[in-house]
Amino acid sequence: MVFFIKIFLFSLLIMLPTHGFANSNSVLEQQRTIFQKAKKALEKRNFTQFKHLKKQLGDYPLSNYLEYRYLRSRLNQTNSKKIEQFIHQNSDTFYGSKLRNVWLDRLAKKRQWKLYLEHYQLPQPSSRQCSRIKALIATNQHSLALADISSLWLVGKSQHKNCDFPFQYWQTKGKLTNSLRWQRLNLALQNQQFLFANYLAKSVKDKAAAKQFILRWQKMHYSPHSQLKLLPLKRKKNTGSHPINLNISDKNLVQFGIARLSRKSTTKAFQQWQRLAALYNFSPQQKHSIQANIANRAALSRQDNTLTFFGDLKNEHWRVRAALWQQDWVAVQLAIKSLSLEQQNTNRWQYWLARSHAALGDQRIADETYHKLMLDRDYYSFLAADKLGKDYLMNHQPFTFKKARLDQLSKRSDIASLHEFYVLNMGLESRQQAYYLTQKLPKDELEMLAVHTHQWGWHNQTIALLGRAQSWDALNLRFPVVYEQKMVQAGRDNRLDASWLMGIARQESAFNPKARSPVGALGLMQLMPATANSIAKRIKQPLKGPYELVNPSRNIQLGSAYLKHVYKINKSNPILATASYNAGPHRVSRWLPKNKLPADIWIENIPFTETRRYTRNVITYAAIFDYQRQRTITPLSIRMPAINPKTP
Repeated sequence: MVFFIKIFLFSLLIMLPTHGFANSNSVLEQQRTIFQKAKKALEKRNFTQFKHLKKQLGDYPLSNYLEYRYLRSRLNQTNSKKIEQFIHQNSDTFYGSKLRNVWLDRLAKKRQWKLYLEHYQLPQPSSRQCSRIKALIATNQHSLALADISSLWLVGKSQHKNCDFPFQYWQTKGKLTNSLRWQRLNLALQNQQFLFANYLAKSVKDKAAAKQFILRWQKMHYSPHSQLKLLPLKRKKNTGSHPINLNISDKNLVQFGIARLSRKSTTKAFQQWQRLAALYNFSPQQKHSIQANIANRAALSRQDNTLTFFGDLKNEHWRVRAALWQQDWVAVQLAIKSLSLEQQNTNRWQYWLARSHAALGDQRIADETYHKLMLDRDYYSFLAADKLGKDYLMNHQPFTFKKARLDQLSKRSDIASLHEFYVLNMGLESRQQAYYLTQKLPKDELEMLAVHTHQWGWHNQTIALLGRAQSWDALNLRFPVVYEQKMVQAGRDNRLDASWLMGIARQESAFNPKARSPVGALGLMQLMPATANSIAKRIKQPLKGPYELVNPSRNIQLGSAYLKHVYKINKSNPILATASYNAGPHRVSRWLPKNKLPADIWIENIPFTETRRYTRNVITYAAIFDYQRQRTITPLSIRMPAINPKTP
């Protein structure tokens, strides 16, 4: 009897629902395990096992994502209705959009044009734009088709092969004129697409003229100075056979040639411009563009005659920088006043205007401007505070969302799926879903999502979300104190400031330990494998492989060692070391001044926009991390010693 009672009780346990015995976390872990198995089964094209496993997922947030993967793998075997239904039901997901696009390509291949037009959505690359035109033609919507072709034609590069038919159709309707062919040829030349220009030349009426035209551009490309000296050319009276206005064409050629010559010699380019400017009827905009190109190149290479090249050109930032480099404070004021009012009122140019007033003896006006600037929290605000001997205003405002609102958001399917992608280490999918959410969520939901991603430990995404929301004041989220112990230890090992190291990591990867740049830099402090290998050998701890660089401890160790290396190279100047970390010490050495220069002027004149912004940010972030770490803030004026000239 006891035996049968035991059997009966066991049977009852089996019949009871499992959720009665397991909490939600354990159920979620089970679903994740099943999901991974189903994903592997799908990758192995074991569809029977896949379907069996998928049925067990229930309401798991990534169940629909698996269905997307299944439908995509069997696109040719799935009827249109099922795909349409999935796209409609998942229109608020990134994978719904991705399935729509691959399905559009299938519909185009099968010439199912009506369905194509029904499901076509912008934005799309030129290949699908041209397929849409094919669809419009096939469904007798000729006026719409013809209206959209010209924008695809008038580009200075080759288009996708899908565009061949629309262009042929355009021609049969008499719309692809000889003038339009020449216009595209001209665009190709301006884009330095000489092979494509020669291809286009085969289709114009006067092929000999086209070849000669291309030859002139090629000669100007390779020998701009000698070709510019030949201009203006004496021509026979235009009989009208040439479809391009020769004066317009020559103006384009002059502009192209001077731009090419300015790369080699700004002085020669300026001389030719002075000679040719009066010989052609250039518009004011063209004149400005050509002269600014010469002057900006001169400014980038810090030539003494740069201000002469600028003249009285308006709204040119490098005119201000050139004046700063020469410490010509009157010229600085004139250059700033030539900017638009909107630009003049930015913190950057207000700071330099104040600096110019102080340099010219008007300290009262300078201090008034500094007082206004120091109310903000950025590089120029901190510099202004230093000028006044005041503490920095961090203006930290943490979010105060109610827990109920945060919980409600986390339960939404789009947010829950993002969390699962992240937890399961599905990097590409998590980034795609995050990007999708940044495009559709309102400001307050972006901020709440940032709170969640911060709690997950996904700090780079938190920073990106707040950037999208333009929410700047929650410093605990934008500047999280993470990896602090490792940074402090690395700082001690290399005699470097930990806040500086954190500023580097924040700028390099936004604290993403798995970050990988387009050029192959890896990890928190974005080290190139070759650089990391060299540094690892230098500290006698050889690198086993690039995979080590996604380990935070190892990356911080080698990144801090490299910073110490460039710090020593630059004679313990943190500004030069910071710039070197980004652009390389060899470039930085070429940027050194002839005479000793204040660091703020040198930073403002860094030729690379990326490095200029990088250096400003890192030095500012170091101060913010001092604040976040509850340390005494080291003023920027201390972190920014003067820049000495290069020594032999």
